Amino acid sequence: MIAKSKIHEVENATVRDRNGASVGKVVQVFPSDDDGSAAFISVRAGLFGSDTTLVPVEDASFDGTDLHVGYTKSAIKGAPSSPAGNTLSIVEANAVRRHFGMSPIGRATGDMGDPHENLNQAGTGPAGADDTEGAGTTPPA
Repeated sequence: MIAKSKIHEVENATVRDRNGASVGKVVQVFPSDDDGSAAFISVRAGLFGSDTTLVPVEDASFDGTDLHVGYTKSAIKGAPSSPAGNTLSIVEANAVRRHFGMSPIGRATGDMGDPHENLNQAGTGPAGADDTEGAGTTPPA
């Protein structure tokens, strides 16, 4: 995670993929609405730096020079383009999250993948009725 206080240090850093290969440079950091830590970055890549794509950085690490992300160079190059402006819409953010195999923002589901489970009352209902019962079991067909 890149804390809010470190965002300015990350700007213009070299982005390295999960194998250590250089992907490009950080162009812009998009903070999360929750705590202001970095949620996404736009990366300028390509032969002449003409492509700008978005990458989630929730699990990224910064070593003072390079920003290390957990994705491959090819996945980053195929990611959705960075929008014009300083903010990301939920639709844009979710397109990026889907591209990288992450769940969409704003969709909490319980252990059985049921969006109708009552996540605020864990452990209070019959087996399978909340997000703690049936953990690790195969959902019914």
